[in-house]
Amino acid sequence: MITFAIFAALVVLLVFFGFKIQNLQKQLLISENNLRANTRRMNHASGSMVVLSQQIQSFLLERLESSHKRGLISNKPFEVLHPMFEKISAVAVYCMDRGMSVEEALKTALKDSEVTLEQLREIVKEQPSDIRMAWSKNTLDGFIVACKGLSFPPTKTESTSAS
Repeated sequence: MITFAIFAALVVLLVFFGFKIQNLQKQLLISENNLRANTRRMNHASGSMVVLSQQIQSFLLERLESSHKRGLISNKPFEVLHPMFEKISAVAVYCMDRGMSVEEALKTALKDSEVTLEQLREIVKEQPSDIRMAWSKNTLDGFIVACKGLSFPPTKTESTSAS
């Protein structure tokens, strides 16, 4: 009788664990499918982000060059800013994909350039407070806002009318 009770308890335990394993397998399959779907979405989003950052880079680089041609930006700041503007897309990718700060991303992107981070800081120090504040955030959104301001500086009449 005790043997039969132990045997019955083992069978019930075996059935219980069988159902538990089936349930865990279903959950694992659902998790794998969700992981695949999320991976596809992330790859798509990453590709879109690269395209957008290249478009932003192109737009801001054109603005910088146009401002230089108009005489709004003198030669020395232009020569320092131009290599950075050519690397905006790379900085965005480093920040988004690798989780770098803007400072780290700029160091990495400009390592083959003659421009240093200190030269960029000197130019930013001479800018209006909104550009300096955006730059000091050391985030990608602050970097883009600072680049936007650096690419087309306000004229004397615009800065006095804004005050």
